[in-house]
Amino acid sequence: MQVFRPYVDWARSAGVLDDRRLGRQRVEAVLVARTILRGLGLIGDGKRGWLTHPIVQLYLNGGRPYLPDLLKYFYALVDEWERRGYRNGMDAADVERAVKRVDCDWGTPITHVHEVEYRRVLILKDPCHYLSKFSREEIEEVLATPPVPIRGINMWLFDVAEEYRRFIEGVRRGTTTCAPLFELVRRPRRRP
Repeated sequence: MQVFRPYVDWARSAGVLDDRRLGRQRVEAVLVARTILRGLGLIGDGKRGWLTHPIVQLYLNGGRPYLPDLLKYFYALVDEWERRGYRNGMDAADVERAVKRVDCDWGTPITHVHEVEYRRVLILKDPCHYLSKFSREEIEEVLATPPVPIRGINMWLFDVAEEYRRFIEGVRRGTTTCAPLFELVRRPRRRP
């Protein structure tokens, strides 16, 4: 479960996402919102789970959730999806109705640190796409700063620190391939 927000701005975030992630983000945003509403007892569809996920906790905000922010992001994703010529089959009407009964925080959980870490992760997932989407200054900021651990966003990166360092050096030298970082990670050999 992930909600990629390389910018606080909803439309700008949706606009840089590659098609695969853009399509999936519509699903993820609604899933996070519904999970929060189930946890608050406002959706009783019998489903359970995900309430302790770090991204859900980020948006849950200690019981005063950032649901308006998440919904606005969802609609920006849908707008971008349709702008690219895809048909949208996603709906968040049930979420909208339930949100009216919640004491929400009208801010956002996304800080500048989150933006940078989301940019970092997106570059690692699809270097060819995101190195052409982010500005030179944004890429330089990712290259010049060490990763800041944020649960649910980038903790996996610390398990592959050496590969990450080599990847970043490749970006600096301009020798990075289009292979995502996880394809470059040495996997333990299995015994026959």
